[in-house]
Amino acid sequence: MEVLVDIGNTAIKFAISDNKNLIPFLIIPSQNILTEKYLFDKLEMGIIAIGKKLKDIRLLCLSSVRPMWDNLFRQLAQDMQWAFYQVKTNLTVPESFLAVPNPRNVGADILVGAYAAVQNYQKDNCIIVNMGTATTITLVKQKQLIGTIIMPGLETSAIALFNSAQLLQEFEYTLETDKYIGQNTKEAINLGLVNGHGYAVKSLVEHIQQQIPGLTVILTGGNSKYFQTFFPTYCSDETLIFKGLLALLIDNKVIK
Repeated sequence: MEVLVDIGNTAIKFAISDNKNLIPFLIIPSQNILTEKYLFDKLEMGIIAIGKKLKDIRLLCLSSVRPMWDNLFRQLAQDMQWAFYQVKTNLTVPESFLAVPNPRNVGADILVGAYAAVQNYQKDNCIIVNMGTATTITLVKQKQLIGTIIMPGLETSAIALFNSAQLLQEFEYTLETDKYIGQNTKEAINLGLVNGHGYAVKSLVEHIQQQIPGLTVILTGGNSKYFQTFFPTYCSDETLIFKGLLALLIDNKVIK
């Protein structure tokens, strides 16, 4: 049994791979001050909650965009006598997969998401929209990662707006499905913040599709929950990063 960990800028997500069956089981804020004991306790409680046993884990696999926490997970794996694999260190993609000038600069989350799209969806050409702290729009063409677009994520934009505009009160924003103009502050912000973000993504995706017709679009990331109805033709996959980690473990012959 393997523990798969996705460290993002906002959250750390955990899943178990049990005979290649993925079970997401824990999310903790990545801004928290983590200690090994805190991490172990959370991990143990989460694994027990899904009916699994900590003693059955033999490997920890990590994708991270917050290097400050990498050593903590490495130390945990060492203390638990688990094998430790991390994307871009001892878990890699084939060189031919990256068709960008500086492959070392590609973020682990972008790399793993693109790899998952190719390996799990069997798509030579696709777009991956990952809506997290940043929203990224990544192009895969002929099974190669060609490049990406990075824009502020929905929550990042919301924080900037509410922190900068003194008279605007923060609230639980949502997609406006039947409005084209706001008639109160909440509607106005929803339309500009949520709907506006959706239209920005849609426009950028369509611009890419004009250059390369027939692209499948895969939607993932924590903020994608706001846009399920906005992007009805996109394939939604909240476990995409975990699928990518599992595929990399298999292709690197770490597991069978």
